[in-house]
Amino acid sequence: MKLKILFAVGRLSVGGAEKLLINQLPAIDRKIFDPYLITLFPEQKDSFRDQLVFEKERWTTFDFRYLLNFIEWLKLFRFLKKEKFDAVVTSLFSANLVVRITAILAGVPVIVSYEHNIYPDKHRWQIIADKILSFWTDKIVVDSGAAKEFTAKQEDIPLEKFLLLYIPPLLNMSGAKNPMTIRQELKIPAEAKIVLTVSRLVEEKGHKYLIEAAKKVLEKFPETYFVIVGWGPLENNLKSKVISLKLEDRVLLPGKMDIRDVLPLADVYADPAVWTDLPIAIMEALRLKKPVVASNICEIPVFVRGEENGFLVEPKDVAGLAQKINLLLENESLRKEMGEKGGKIVESYSMDNYMKNFQDLITGIYQNKPQK
Repeated sequence: MKLKILFAVGRLSVGGAEKLLINQLPAIDRKIFDPYLITLFPEQKDSFRDQLVFEKERWTTFDFRYLLNFIEWLKLFRFLKKEKFDAVVTSLFSANLVVRITAILAGVPVIVSYEHNIYPDKHRWQIIADKILSFWTDKIVVDSGAAKEFTAKQEDIPLEKFLLLYIPPLLNMSGAKNPMTIRQELKIPAEAKIVLTVSRLVEEKGHKYLIEAAKKVLEKFPETYFVIVGWGPLENNLKSKVISLKLEDRVLLPGKMDIRDVLPLADVYADPAVWTDLPIAIMEALRLKKPVVASNICEIPVFVRGEENGFLVEPKDVAGLAQKINLLLENESLRKEMGEKGGKIVESYSMDNYMKNFQDLITGIYQNKPQK
């Protein structure tokens, strides 16, 4: 007997949780599962909607324009009662709240939710809601140990309620721009070495330490370019720092760019974070066989194995960051060797392996439920 499984998310906005979902749906084993999707909110301009490979008749949209829309709550309840799903899998807070409550009331046997990030700014009522709903949730899937530890502590949920599943690299390189085109857009010479980082411009990503390290690296390799791709509240501060250090010719902050367009440019991928959860960009860089210099924190050492496929330095260690980048810039064979090893390391983090673990989770929970 196939298990009828429902995936639920607020909308298919461009984000990590949504990207995982649009990769899960086509990959699910149709011999074991009968999958469906619901979204709660109208789609916005930035959406994965057009990338979703899934039958339209299996996707139901609701119109929760505000949380206390009781007409939509009733529609959702009737939908769940009518369809008689064996399992519901929710992602992100709105779906975790609305769909879990409704699934509990509708008597869905298996309820699994995702916590994709750390949310230190959750309101008290949200923390209480998640705590209460955890009693009826069979498993909470997280994609980093940091998210597991933080959520368990913040919401006072036992650690055994959580399951850690590392999300595999999901970047689709088809349609990426020609690297020479990107170099021309950024005004970087064809022969120049590039140190790249891609992330939101926020304090925990440690960009200021990479900029300080860049000054040291450029003393030895003055033709190198540092490209810091991303957007966020620190953009103006970081640009001011670059100007104050007189590095504006070599340290570029081009704003938001498609990671698939810029990753092929990197001779070295750098991640100077002082805190992070799952380092997806690092995993994508490793998959493209880029050597990595990164902070020795959180989940990064799982993927960056010091002296094997890159170098690890302590967070905020500007001198150490510069030294390891220099080592890679001056040694092409070392860059190639580490890149090859990095590619092999992330091979095991495939969508096939991820889905096997995910599907084993759902079937295992269902089979251990008392059958009515």
